[in-house]
Amino acid sequence: MSQGMSFRPLSPASAARREELTCKICSRTFNRHEHLQRHIRTHTKDKPYICPCGRSFSRKDLLTRHERLSHGLDGRQGAARGSMSPAVDRTITSTNAASIGLSTMDHMSDHTDSISHAIAHEPLTSTTISQQSDTAFLGNTAVPYSFDNFLLSSTNGLFADCDDPISGFTRFLTHGDWSHDWEGLLVDPSIVSHDHNLPEHDTIQQISPDSTDISSRVPDDPSGDGDFHELKPLSCPWLLNESQYLQITNALAPFRQAMPHFRLPSRMAVARYLLGYVEGFSDHHPFIHIPTLKLTSFVHTPEFILAMLAIGAQYRYETKTARSLYQASRSIVLERLRTVNSVCDINSIAPDQSSATPSSGDGEHRLDRTRALLLLAVYCFWHSSPDLSQDSHQYQSMIADSLRRLGLSEGPHHDRTSWTQWIKLETERRTQFFGWYILNFHAFTYDNPPLLLTRDVNLQLPSSCQEWVARTEAAWIHVGTHASTINLKEAHEAHLGQGPSAKFVASPMGNYILIHALIQRIYMMHQISLDPQTQSLSMQTAQELEPSLDRWRHTWCHSPESKLDLYDSYSSLAFSATALLGVAYIRLYYNLGKWRNLQSGDPAIVAAGLYEAPLPTRGPHLIHALLHSVHSLNIPVQAGTSYLSQFKSFGWSVDHAVCDLECAIFLSKWLQVVAASYEEQTLSELETRVVRWIIRVVREAFMSQDETIHISHEIDDYRLEALHRTASFLSSAVVKVWAQMFKVCNSPWPMVRFIGQSLDRYAELMPGSLKSPSTSRVTT
Repeated sequence: MSQGMSFRPLSPASAARREELTCKICSRTFNRHEHLQRHIRTHTKDKPYICPCGRSFSRKDLLTRHERLSHGLDGRQGAARGSMSPAVDRTITSTNAASIGLSTMDHMSDHTDSISHAIAHEPLTSTTISQQSDTAFLGNTAVPYSFDNFLLSSTNGLFADCDDPISGFTRFLTHGDWSHDWEGLLVDPSIVSHDHNLPEHDTIQQISPDSTDISSRVPDDPSGDGDFHELKPLSCPWLLNESQYLQITNALAPFRQAMPHFRLPSRMAVARYLLGYVEGFSDHHPFIHIPTLKLTSFVHTPEFILAMLAIGAQYRYETKTARSLYQASRSIVLERLRTVNSVCDINSIAPDQSSATPSSGDGEHRLDRTRALLLLAVYCFWHSSPDLSQDSHQYQSMIADSLRRLGLSEGPHHDRTSWTQWIKLETERRTQFFGWYILNFHAFTYDNPPLLLTRDVNLQLPSSCQEWVARTEAAWIHVGTHASTINLKEAHEAHLGQGPSAKFVASPMGNYILIHALIQRIYMMHQISLDPQTQSLSMQTAQELEPSLDRWRHTWCHSPESKLDLYDSYSSLAFSATALLGVAYIRLYYNLGKWRNLQSGDPAIVAAGLYEAPLPTRGPHLIHALLHSVHSLNIPVQAGTSYLSQFKSFGWSVDHAVCDLECAIFLSKWLQVVAASYEEQTLSELETRVVRWIIRVVREAFMSQDETIHISHEIDDYRLEALHRTASFLSSAVVKVWAQMFKVCNSPWPMVRFIGQSLDRYAELMPGSLKSPSTSRVTT
């Protein structure tokens, strides 16, 4: 030490400040308070800056960087989304003095809990505001998109009762929030809680703290700044610990003989597949209660675990593993059947007591075994593969029998019970409704008689989404009930005009079930008609059923959770229900029936059958079907067909592909009728508007697709002439647009691409095909 240096005692103020800026855990001193805060978080592992996608950070600049790179948000948007961070910082600041000052690690743990509590509850305000904004958006009557104004302005009060779903589509596309992020059910900060069953970032019972974040195993940066540490976390919210993984492995052991070559994927893969199920499937088909989902709760029904993982692996595009998981789950189901040699006992049997996990009683795990069957049926159905078609048909009778054994009925509605009891009742109800939907949609797609009729189901309609996604009992109580306590029969009778009133509130899943009931009704009316092969119901029957669809639309419009948002997975059921509404209007007057041939699994056979289908009859009765069909094409065109095909297809369920197939063929056939009959029967004002609208939509679609952009300039927008050539061209073009979108779609389910290939082959058969050398200038 040089002699020139001397030490002076610190003043009391300086000593106090030095003490204030010293870490109480490692005694390291800092010059600035924010540096101390950041350093303390390297001890506590706290990450108070939370993105709605689930990632959390210890510094705000890292959150901003993440939002910019991952979500494309600019600084203003990022600031708005991260507005809760300063409040969290203040909470941490006020808490540090009370807890970090203690010398033991036990007290430091208490501090961590208090910070976690503050983080979990801070974002509620901003999320609540967002939800209120969504509700306000639904309630407002925004100015429709100018492109559609001329079409809807002369519909003579067709949509006077409420805002029609058609104009609602356009309002969203014109005024909606295009920067809306997909917020998975697991990581929405507005519903984070401390329930031990919930997959929080670091604290759930199913996830061991040592394995939730891989980066925690890497030593911290010696500097203490934690910059490198913050750039490499990999969150695994459904990662099992070794003990839980072993429980599932042991549950599979009794069935090893039935699947000798199967090996359960790694813990990391299981977590990945379960997350794939939750993000890709659960929001669109919510019959498993995700907030209380815990894999080890189903060790008595390992086929259910494997079925969930098979669906999740398919959403992660790991198709070979998905098929292996499917086959393993199916092997267990068949082994249970083999033990009793009876399909009828599928729900009541237990594995052989000498080789399987004992059951506490017959029927205890009936619901889980039924849910396994439902997921296996979905896997087969959505593959549309000839080698799985036999399995798919086999599951239909098994599901129908399982649902009958579950009861398909419940007693009168009682006052809200405890949250646990409500979850049990609501899960049973939604499982039975989902099973009924699977059977009905299979019949809807393949033109088969439904195995369960609407009259067989006597269940209360599902509760609201807000109740279903509530993560704690307190949140569930706070939400209350937003859906009417009405059962399916009463609601269906009200829509048919046989009940006292159709004015009730239904959840999105409830509306989805009710439109399926009406489509089943239309199918049954076709079957009992004098000529079952005819495409249209009698005019009298159709006019009696059409008001039922109008009443359903009224219910949909006045349900608080009904909204149309391409970017919100929670609204997908409401969106799918409107697609089914369009098909219902079509089937009143034009039923493809046997000409679909989708069960063949061959695009060439499907295309040939559709090409041979008869033409519809022109008339004003088709206006609703035409409007819905054109709008089902207008939506992806305005959003961008290539964009939706490549990046947003998981939000468009298989339902949309099947519905759009029917819309495409209906529009194509109607345009052929226009081309053939316009000289004898001139176009009405509404028909002229529809043709003009189709031309504009097709032109916009051609401009957005590389393979057709070179002919998009040939479609003018001045006057309607050469109608024969124009309508013939459009009859092929509308199908081609849909075909291109589905054919190259990145959907994990092959059925979507199969429908695209079938439409493509159909378009090639058309005289006005885009490949035809006679294609000429199209004008309006």
